[in-house]
Amino acid sequence: MIMLDHNDPETWLELPVEEAAGAIIARTHQIADPIYDTGMTYAPCRCWRCRGGVALADRATLDRLLAKHLMTLSESERGQWMLLWAGHPRHDADAREQLNTWLRIAGGSNEPAPLYPVYAMPEEA
Repeated sequence: MIMLDHNDPETWLELPVEEAAGAIIARTHQIADPIYDTGMTYAPCRCWRCRGGVALADRATLDRLLAKHLMTLSESERGQWMLLWAGHPRHDADAREQLNTWLRIAGGSNEPAPLYPVYAMPEEA
């Protein structure tokens, strides 16, 4: 997981990701509870798109800082991270295009910053 260091807004800290509940149960050699077993078929994500609760004005800033951090990784690490991130069901084509645009800008492109919708309807339960 990547989290903003509030003492220095231009840096990022790498924090370990918690294991899924199904993995914890399986590790104790018990029969996995189907409640934990069938619910998640992809890696948990804690980005602002998945967690919500982010001010509309902060969305571009968070993506810009993430792109800046990703540019510090090697090309293969960055490609692998983007591949896994893009495979998440909540990261749609617009989200991928926005982050890819920020990556190009962080890499030296002079293109304008991507546009973010003013409001998006929440998913139906």
